[in-house]
Amino acid sequence: MIWLFMYALAISLYDLHMGRIPNWCTLPLLAAGVIAHFPERPEVWLASFALMYAWAGGRMGAGDVKLWIALLWALPVEQSSHSLLFMFISFLATGAAQIIWRVIKKQAMTDVKSPAAWRTIPFLLMLWYVH
Repeated sequence: MIWLFMYALAISLYDLHMGRIPNWCTLPLLAAGVIAHFPERPEVWLASFALMYAWAGGRMGAGDVKLWIALLWALPVEQSSHSLLFMFISFLATGAAQIIWRVIKKQAMTDVKSPAAWRTIPFLLMLWYVH
């Protein structure tokens, strides 16, 4: 689990610096997740479809969606049972933090693109804490 956390942290820092998440960061993890732990739990599929829906609606970037799906699919099966709940908690908590940050900094609330890979860090920390 620590390697997954370090991987997500590195990608988050790259996203903060470059403003994008390239395929060479996410596709190997996605392939490894499919090979090692094919997503057999319905929670993982539901979370994946929710992420694809967010991308289709323009609420998330494609790199962020690929990173989240890769992380969900790379999780061991015993940890994926809480993945949907923790994903939504992570989005709720980081979304609230982002709103508070923008209010403090007097930034616009809408039509602002911002790096979002850092939202995977609280998600993985919650999973790590529970297991």
